[in-house]
Amino acid sequence: MPSGPVVLVVDDDPDVRDVVTQTLEREGMTVVDASTGAEALRILAGDPTIDILLTDIMMPGITGITLAERAAALRPDLKIVFTSAYAAAGHPPGPLIRKPFRLGELLATLRSIA
Repeated sequence: MPSGPVVLVVDDDPDVRDVVTQTLEREGMTVVDASTGAEALRILAGDPTIDILLTDIMMPGITGITLAERAAALRPDLKIVFTSAYAAAGHPPGPLIRKPFRLGELLATLRSIA
C-alpha cells in the first residue's frame, strides 16, 4: 500500500511519464499523470490529495511555468518540481531537475520536499 506523497506527473512524452510513474510507484508514492498542462489543471482542481506537482517545463500549449503559476493559485500549499532538457528553460520558481536525469536524483529531490 502506498505510504508516500501523491505526485502529479506532467510530461508530454509518454515514455518519460511511464518511467517516472513506475519508479515513483515502486518507491511507495501514489502517482496521477497528465500529458498536458490543461489536463493537469483539471486534475488539480478535482483532487485535493495531490501533494507534489512534477512538471516538464517545455510542453505544447500550457508550459510548465504557466502550469505552476496556475496550480499555485489553486493550491498555495502545493509543492512543485520542474524538469527540462533545455538550457533555455532558465530558472523556474522551484527545484529543477535537468533531463536526462538519474532516477535517484529525482527520488532524492521529491523526498527532500515531501
